[in-house]
Amino acid sequence: MTFQKAKRMAAAVGVMVAASALPILVASPASASQSACTNYVASHGYFAGPKVKAACDYPALDTGLFKIGHPACLLGLEKIGVKGEVSNQACKRA
Repeated sequence: MTFQKAKRMAAAVGVMVAASALPILVASPASASQSACTNYVASHGYFAGPKVKAACDYPALDTGLFKIGHPACLLGLEKIGVKGEVSNQACKRA
């Protein structure tokens, strides 16, 4: 096997590995985070309907040291009557 063939084979294998790993690397954890937020609200006795899901759709803001709830998430939960301590913790999970 010549050096050029080996080089092409290695490049082809590299492309295949990158193509198979790309969906895993790019996958968004939004749905899992949204469900964590929604479940937290529901576990505190609130109905987790479409308005809660819409509010929990905003991801938490990562400061590098800790996470804070997205203002749109906090406001959305506040508008439907979720207490501040519950919405704060729920939005950190989003």
